[in-house]
Amino acid sequence: MPGKNKSDGFIPRYRVLDLADEKGAYCGKLLGDLGADVIKVEPPGGDRTRFRGPFHKNEVHPEKSLHFLYFNTSKGSITLDIEDSTGQSIFKKLVEKADVVVESFPVGYLDSLGLGYRALRKINPRLVMTSITPYGQSGPQSGYKAADINILAMSGYMQLIGEPDQPPMMLGGEQTFYPAAQYATAGTLAALFYRDASSGRGQHVDVPMQEAMITFYHEQMPVAMWEKDKENVSRVGVMDAMVTPCGLYPCKDGWISMCIVTPQEWEGLSQWIYEVTGNEEILKEEYKGGLIARMPVRDMVNVLVIEFTDKLTARELFLEGQKRRLVVMPVNDVPSLLEDAQLNSRGFWVELDHPVVGKMKYPKGALYSDAIGAPRSAAPLLGADNERIYCNELGYSREDLAVLRTTGVI
Repeated sequence: MPGKNKSDGFIPRYRVLDLADEKGAYCGKLLGDLGADVIKVEPPGGDRTRFRGPFHKNEVHPEKSLHFLYFNTSKGSITLDIEDSTGQSIFKKLVEKADVVVESFPVGYLDSLGLGYRALRKINPRLVMTSITPYGQSGPQSGYKAADINILAMSGYMQLIGEPDQPPMMLGGEQTFYPAAQYATAGTLAALFYRDASSGRGQHVDVPMQEAMITFYHEQMPVAMWEKDKENVSRVGVMDAMVTPCGLYPCKDGWISMCIVTPQEWEGLSQWIYEVTGNEEILKEEYKGGLIARMPVRDMVNVLVIEFTDKLTARELFLEGQKRRLVVMPVNDVPSLLEDAQLNSRGFWVELDHPVVGKMKYPKGALYSDAIGAPRSAAPLLGADNERIYCNELGYSREDLAVLRTTGVI
């Protein structure tokens, strides 16, 4: 039965057809890394992210996109034009043996092709379809398009980012895609568990990016604060809104992060600052206490802290901070992360060998157990699994594949 065959990963080797673009690619990656048999269904010319930079050694090539290489570990690849009538028939055959379809098309697009959930569940009642869209499958905005910046704005997250006297800012790295993809992964696995353990039926998992992003930020619990005091949360820059000192501070060779909460921590920090700067101001009674005690004088406290951190390197602050039981950590750059003793001791960086770009380091991920391992393979070459899927599973001959390729179906 589908979904019940053995896996060398954490979950059964569910067959997942991955139709998602950038908004949902991480969902397929997580499912694949956990042990599912994820097949990326790409247009005959390749998924558009294959042509998205940066590229390995700055060589523009569909197999060298660093974005594609990262988000498609542990996946296979087939090519198929689902807008072609023959391609649609083939996709329906694939669905017969699939457990999951992950997609991120505009609402109604797959329905227009005859490949929406209502049509596919007639072919395979056990199918779980997971849809990642900006605003969900229903509601007055369900048909709207949105990029990362739009979801940051519409979720209310952007109002928290930036300096208090400056406009809102956005986060780098398309951060709104990750909460949605993580919810999609959890929702997919929950739907499969419910199917296999109880109902025997699949379902449509609806993941709105706006709603996923809202649940991911907790700074000052903005909704709770509004309901209580009718106060909108304001931007606080790199400093915490409720604790001082807590935030980012410059040092001799970069930046450090620091957060001092308890009275004991303040006593330790203030004494350290006095030893380094000789400034007795830091020892004043009005600065003592815990958590929010220094908020009324936060500007002066931050001046005194910066006077101190400017005199030491990030490593000096980190090592001495640890001795004094204070939370002082460097702001790492990429070389620092690759050399990080903690990460390397846990085997966080793993090396995968790709047929075109060769060996590269990838993050293992943040799940550890006897059954959860690293990504199992590098990203697939375009159409690498065409013969395995179309010939070995669906019964097409190599001559059939040649015709399908010539006619642009695959």
